[in-house]
Amino acid sequence: MDYIDTWKSVMQSPSEFYRKMPKTGGYADPLIFAAINFAVFGLMTALFNRGMYGGMYGGREFSFFMVFGAVIMGPIFGIISIFIEAVILYVIYRLLGGSGTYEGTVRFIAYATAVLLLSWIPFIGWIVGLYGIYLYIVGGMYVHDVGMGRSILAVILPTILVFLLVILMGAFVFSQLFI
Repeated sequence: MDYIDTWKSVMQSPSEFYRKMPKTGGYADPLIFAAINFAVFGLMTALFNRGMYGGMYGGREFSFFMVFGAVIMGPIFGIISIFIEAVILYVIYRLLGGSGTYEGTVRFIAYATAVLLLSWIPFIGWIVGLYGIYLYIVGGMYVHDVGMGRSILAVILPTILVFLLVILMGAFVFSQLFI
């Protein structure tokens, strides 16, 4: 795997990348690619954003534990999150008529982490995050052989469901407090 060429392909021409991406072939290459992205994201966030914003506890110091968390634990938890996201999206795509596999879903999510190399940058990170959503939509279209509309629905449906769940829980708590 040539990391830099893969990153450029995902970011510059995602449709072509996902169309040519093998839907099978194991998890190693995509997960190594994602782990590198998570590690760089964590390190850059720890180095730059913590100092700019003061960190969670108000301190501006940089420590070994920050590096450990960012570079070691970040990729571990990131890879775990890819597998969890893949289960959710795989089920949704299948319910929407998709024909892809769980492995293909893991692969397109792992390659969509390419946006992490830029998303740590203050003030533009959220724009890159929106591009990440686009990468999910395009990857899902090719892996699951669905149209753009179904892929958009599959990608945003988990967010809508969580939002509705929060509203329902809030309504329940509110009703318990004032009844």
